[in-house]
Amino acid sequence: MTNGSGRRMRQRTILLGLGVLALLPLLVAGVLLHRADREDPVAVLPTLFVLPSEPPTFTPTRTLTATYMPTATLTPTATITFTATATLTLTLTPTLATRVVEISAVMPGVYVPSTATPFPVGTILLPAPPQPVEPLPDATHEPPPYSGWYSFESDHPLVQYSTPWQPRQIADASQGQYHRSENTMSYVTFPFEGEGLRIRYVAARNMGMFDVIVDGEVIDTVDAYADELRFPGTQVYFVGPGAHTLTIRSSGQKNSTSEGYVVGLDAIQVFRGSANTLILPPPAESVTPSPVPQPAAGVELVAAPPTVQPTTTPIAPGLLTISVVIAYDENGNRDVDPAEGVSGISVRAVEIGTNRVIAQSFTDSQGYAQLQVVTSAEVRVVVPYFGTVWGVPRSRSGGGQASYTLLLEPGNQPGLIP
Repeated sequence: MTNGSGRRMRQRTILLGLGVLALLPLLVAGVLLHRADREDPVAVLPTLFVLPSEPPTFTPTRTLTATYMPTATLTPTATITFTATATLTLTLTPTLATRVVEISAVMPGVYVPSTATPFPVGTILLPAPPQPVEPLPDATHEPPPYSGWYSFESDHPLVQYSTPWQPRQIADASQGQYHRSENTMSYVTFPFEGEGLRIRYVAARNMGMFDVIVDGEVIDTVDAYADELRFPGTQVYFVGPGAHTLTIRSSGQKNSTSEGYVVGLDAIQVFRGSANTLILPPPAESVTPSPVPQPAAGVELVAAPPTVQPTTTPIAPGLLTISVVIAYDENGNRDVDPAEGVSGISVRAVEIGTNRVIAQSFTDSQGYAQLQVVTSAEVRVVVPYFGTVWGVPRSRSGGGQASYTLLLEPGNQPGLIP
């Protein structure tokens, strides 16, 4: 082998050795990684060693110590001082106000229609209890409940006397008997149930005055003096529905021409309406004084609505109650006695001007007929069979009550009256 070949062989050997040396770290790293996968991982940290070239030298240092000493410092502080201050209080004193101007607004053309009062069908409205037409049914001979007018005689069990009253028999009295007392401290009590009340008493020359007391309130004082013996009746009192207590007692007074203080009771008459009867009395009018306006200084009326001219107001419809008794005066005493009534006689209420019949009825077995009509027209009562006509007066409220008695002469009896 030549030198050139040998040289190339050495170069290849050197290069091969250098390659092996270069691959050796890679082999070592692969073995370590393989072992790390099979065993617990161990972190290999490289360590840097510093080799001192010279031994270390120590240099002494000075230590400074700071000491804190507290120092008192003067700090200004603001202090709040409360000072009393006067407070102004406003006091209001109420004063009376005076109405200076009062204006009424009139809206022409505005009409408010009237509405009907929702009363049950068949209800009979009355402004007051009707006037009784005697003879009345005797409550002694009929059991309660009572409807209409009934008479409780002076000897009825419900009529209680505080001291014994003297009974007197006389044909002109109700049922031929009445009771009297001269004791001014004596009185009569009577419990009843009804809306209307009327007392038939004794009037004579020796009779005094007596009080009519209902439920503890004096509603009337009656002067019973008369120049001859009579048995009149008081006015009809409306006491309202329900139970009441009547007391009759001497007032301790008498007429200046009377000869005594005697009080005589003939009968007590009570009106009780049926289930369909409702009494609505008109409202009582009371006089209210008008306040006197005080003059207002410094007030001037600049404008005001025009003065409304008065117009005619039509009369409002009212309830008229008309009672008629037609009887044959058999004994000629000018009074209606039992069994003298004429039945079946037509009684009509007609309008004045049109002559239109607005109500009609026929007399019953006692000769009694009653008409009730609500109207604003003038009305007359006509009994066509006998050609009798009566005018019906009206009250300020538009309603009214009227009672008429037609007595036939004894010569008209012979069975010609239907």
